[in-house]
Amino acid sequence: MKQHNGVVKSAKIINVISAGLMSLAGLLLLVIPDLETMVAQRIVLGTLFGLTGAAKIFGYFSNDLYRLAFQFDLAIGIFCILLTLLTELMPEYAFGTLPIIFAAYVSLDGLLKIQTSIDARRFGMKSWIVMLITAVMLFGAGGFALGAVLAQLLRPNAVVGIALMADGLENIWITASTVRIRARKKNLSGQFGLEEE
Repeated sequence: MKQHNGVVKSAKIINVISAGLMSLAGLLLLVIPDLETMVAQRIVLGTLFGLTGAAKIFGYFSNDLYRLAFQFDLAIGIFCILLTLLTELMPEYAFGTLPIIFAAYVSLDGLLKIQTSIDARRFGMKSWIVMLITAVMLFGAGGFALGAVLAQLLRPNAVVGIALMADGLENIWITASTVRIRARKKNLSGQFGLEEE
């Protein structure tokens, strides 16, 4: 059981770090003009989504106590890996549509986080309402980014930056709030079929 706890703890730390890197990449896209070049974007975004995809897939298989933070991460992780391949192998085709893809990705992640917050309520988590509010805000940020791209209200870099920052911050919050390791102290092992220490 200690080995299992170590895997969950590692998955939590790795996912928080990858979400932090996502927010940092979003900030860099907003404030550093040099990242407007295709080569720099390819390096930053390709590396970012490769690490994020790997972290999410690892988190999915960690089997944390509540099974909330990582419940959709297998599909999202695979999607992130596909984005990495698209960005690295076909940049000339990817970069015209990437802002739209990223904005849609953030909107979808917001919707999934709304479901996570509702599920968190079933577990008696007091922070579920804050999770719900921030998830709705994330969905709104993704929707705003998507609308801004389609209406050409903002440059694509700014849209991607805003979306990535919002998504990274939300993922840090959700992961830190919902990933739990011990079952016995919460008296949830029998109710949810979890192994005890």
